[in-house]
Formats: sequence, structure tokens, C-alpha cells
Amino acid sequence: MLIQKQKKSKKENKSKLKRSQILLIGSLLVFAGVITLSYGRLQVLRELIYESVRLALSVEDTKKEDNISNGLDTPENVNQGVEGKQEYKPKINYNYIGYLEIPKIRLKRGFVDPSSRYNNIQYNVTISDKSNMPDVDYGNFILYAHSGDAYISFFAYLYKLNIGDYAYVTYNGEKYSYELVKVENVPKVGTLEIQRPNKNTKELTLITCTKDSDSEQTVYYFDIR
Repeated sequence: MLIQKQKKSKKENKSKLKRSQILLIGSLLVFAGVITLSYGRLQVLRELIYESVRLALSVEDTKKEDNISNGLDTPENVNQGVEGKQEYKPKINYNYIGYLEIPKIRLKRGFVDPSSRYNNIQYNVTISDKSNMPDVDYGNFILYAHSGDAYISFFAYLYKLNIGDYAYVTYNGEKYSYELVKVENVPKVGTLEIQRPNKNTKELTLITCTKDSDSEQTVYYFDIR
């Protein structure tokens, strides 16, 4: 009888030990699962935080790249091309002293000081060296730019203008309104003689290549209004 009791006691002890081991292993697995899930959530949370930071930095960098200082309180889209087209353009911090706006063709473009290296047809709407500034009495503010399909073709849609259409120039905090009074095509001969319609008022003259012509350029004359 004693031997049987001892055997039974050993079996019970082994059974208890096995159950304890199973419980321990189960507890460890549960703990490991919790840790894994928590870690996974932490990883997801960390990635979300990192992504938010990356996006914020990306937006900030984009704003810095797209910020063109101009010295005027001008519209954000002052550096658009023509007709609101979003085109590639070099990231250069132009110091605009004013801007030209023609609502009919949705053109808004800044211009730089005549002495600037960026007062060049390869970069901007360009002020002619024969030009007077807009605030000069009886002066003629002369601008020229490319036409065509390139991102620098700021005058590509001038051909859509009709007599009576308006253009606006903002300079030194003053906004000048001009009305188109004359359009003429002239041969490209290396020089251009400006035939002002009215020398007794302030004028704006815009010059570009003639649409669908390799031998002519078009001159648009505006009178102050």
C-alpha cells in the first residue's frame, strides 16, 4: 500500500509540474504576444510620427524653394507662366520691383531692376534699355519676352489681345492701368523703331515674336487710362 501511495504521489507531482510548466510557457507566450503587438503598434506609431515630420519638412522645403522675394505685396501666382499654366522654371530668388498683369490671358509676371543680371529674356519679362519707368511723365515703359511653348514664353498669348483690352503694371506701390490702342507687325531686322501713337501720355509697349512667323515681331501699344 505504501508503495502504491508513493507512486501515486509521484504521478501527481509530475502532473502538477507539467501543468506549471504549461502555465509558465503559456504566460511567456502571452507576454511575448503582448510585447510583439505593442512593439508593432509602437512601430506603426513611430512611422506615422516620422512620416508626419517628413511631410512637414517637405512642405517647408517646397515653400522655401517656391518663395520668390519681390519687394511688393504681390499675388502668390505672380510667377506663373501664361494663362495660369504650371510650368517648370528654375528656382531663383528674383528681387522683383514690380509686375505686369494682363487679365484676359491670365498673365501675371514680375520684372526685376533694369541693372539686374536677371533682366534678361532668358529669365524674365525684360525691361528694354530704351525704356522709361512707369512713373516717368510722358514716358514709355517697354517690355519684351519670348513667345512660343517654352516656360520662358511669357508673351505667348499676346496675340489673343484686341484693341481696348487692358494691361496693368504695379511699380513703387502704384498700379497703372493701360488700354491697348495699336498692334503692328514689323520685320525682324536686328533693330526696332518704336512708333508711339501718343507721346503726350504715359505708354506701355510690349514686344514679342509674331505668332507663326519666323521673320516678324509684333508690337503692342497701350495708353495710360
